[in-house]
Amino acid sequence: MEERQGSGAVAEKGDTVSFECTGYLSRGDCIQERRLETATLGKREIIAGIEKSLIGMREGGYRKVRISPHLAYGASGVQGRIPPNAVLNYELTLVSVQKDS
Repeated sequence: MEERQGSGAVAEKGDTVSFECTGYLSRGDCIQERRLETATLGKREIIAGIEKSLIGMREGGYRKVRISPHLAYGASGVQGRIPPNAVLNYELTLVSVQKDS
């Protein structure tokens, strides 16, 4: 895992976060172009591997992570896009954290 520490608020379960992500298969094929996404951590709105990677990050932080199939799409994969049991690599930048009030 590569990491660059941010300087803003720390993302925790229940927070709504905005993050940029780019995803690749382990062989290097791009499965998700860099884009901005928003999710509430702990609500299963994103794959578990990305959610676990975002928790504890600070705003402005960057992580390059490797996600095993059981924390991504598992034995099903995504037809025509992600093969079954695929290991995924993601580059994540945490843009903002909105604290759960």
